[in-house]
Amino acid sequence: MFALKKLVVKLLREIADKLDAGNTELSADEAMAIVKMLTHEPMSKEQACLYLNMSRSKFDSLVKEHLIPAGRKRVGLKELHWWRDELDECKEYLNEKK
Repeated sequence: MFALKKLVVKLLREIADKLDAGNTELSADEAMAIVKMLTHEPMSKEQACLYLNMSRSKFDSLVKEHLIPAGRKRVGLKELHWWRDELDECKEYLNEKK
């Protein structure tokens, strides 16, 4: 696992160096795909509520209304989790709705 982690770090640094030097072109779609991949991290309900700046009861009601996706289970854990990038989409929608 450590070798794989080192490889990922090396590749990301090489890509960042090329971008800084102007040696590569990156379209808006490609950049957005990279951002989504890098921000795809799990959050607990407590973290998600803080991130969306709402109470647990408001969060639960929005999940019931399907305005926020249902939480997912992770192997070996009892607690549900939500993905940050999916919550970003909900955040945008909820802000537009206000």
